[in-house]
Amino acid sequence: MSQIHREQFGIFHITTNTVISNSWCTWNGVPQCLIDHLCRARDLYHAELYAFCILPNHVHIILSPGPKGLSRFMQAFKSNSVKYLRKQHVAQAKEIGWQENFYDERIRDEQQRSNALAYVQGNAMKHGLVQEILDWPWTSLHFPSKLDLLDIW
Repeated sequence: MSQIHREQFGIFHITTNTVISNSWCTWNGVPQCLIDHLCRARDLYHAELYAFCILPNHVHIILSPGPKGLSRFMQAFKSNSVKYLRKQHVAQAKEIGWQENFYDERIRDEQQRSNALAYVQGNAMKHGLVQEILDWPWTSLHFPSKLDLLDIW
């Protein structure tokens, strides 16, 4: 059963997980592919991308999804990235997939936005993958040219 996302517009912190927690998101070449598909969906849906962090079995994103809304944006990102990756990793194709649902939190004020940005940027440290934030290669901190600027509230 698909999850109902009552709020479709605004700025959101989104978490999407892999199926049965398979750790395919950081396989060789996969993170760059996910970043490319995230940016492609951003451009197609006239969204704004503010931050992301790709971890082995889930991805955090902060974005404004554009005029078609959050559900359409996420469906496009998830389905297009999986289709492409399954073609690239044929032998492991069954392991590649997203959970149908995703989790979102609408960001309503400056404090909540600051907390969400810190959480996303520090998530690899939280999971014990690195000792320092900048040691994790798959955070938007290393890809500033791919990001839209956040307005001052």
